[in-house]
Amino acid sequence: MTSYIQEAIFRMDITISEHARKRMTERGVSEDEIRSAFDDGNWERFAISETDDFVALLDKTINGKTWRFVLNMETETLITCYPRR
Repeated sequence: MTSYIQEAIFRMDITISEHARKRMTERGVSEDEIRSAFDDGNWERFAISETDDFVALLDKTINGKTWRFVLNMETETLITCYPRR
């Protein structure tokens, strides 16, 4: 990930969408864990969506499980998150 994009994501005041909140509850991950992942940075994988240049796909391990975060960088909104298989 370029340092510019990484720094931009680090400085974002992430809003968690209602959809993401529902999925977090279903999947047993807390808002504090999500916010800590964004505060820490150091993403294991980073990609820009093939269908939307404003959407970042970020992977991070939380409590031994790798999670995918789908982030709209234009609106600074977490769209959803889910465990990777």
